[in-house]
Amino acid sequence: MPGSMTRTAERNIRFVESWGTETPEPQAGTIDGLDSADQKILSAWLDGAAAAGIDTVLDLGVRPWNIAGANVICGVFETNRDQASWLIIRCGPGWTLARCSDGFISDMSASLPDILRIIDADMRR
Repeated sequence: MPGSMTRTAERNIRFVESWGTETPEPQAGTIDGLDSADQKILSAWLDGAAAAGIDTVLDLGVRPWNIAGANVICGVFETNRDQASWLIIRCGPGWTLARCSDGFISDMSASLPDILRIIDADMRR
């Protein structure tokens, strides 16, 4: 559906914490900490990235990360993969990207589109 990030809203994702309690993950398309402009940017990117093999972006901020100042943590999932391929992290006014396959961490960027371009470049490799 153009303009929304609900392709995988039926997933019931939970993080099981070490002491046995579960933390429900918000449905795809609800990213706490994103303003409406960034939400639109991410949604439009996701619509275009689907053809390149991106399945969804999920808000992973509910999971305990121990990253000081991180107001947004999103997992970017490729089609047919059950683990995130990238983590998009917003710390204060800046954005960074972590590539899960090799631990690459991008330089801090002032904009979400810059981070999404790094993912696009990775997808073309």
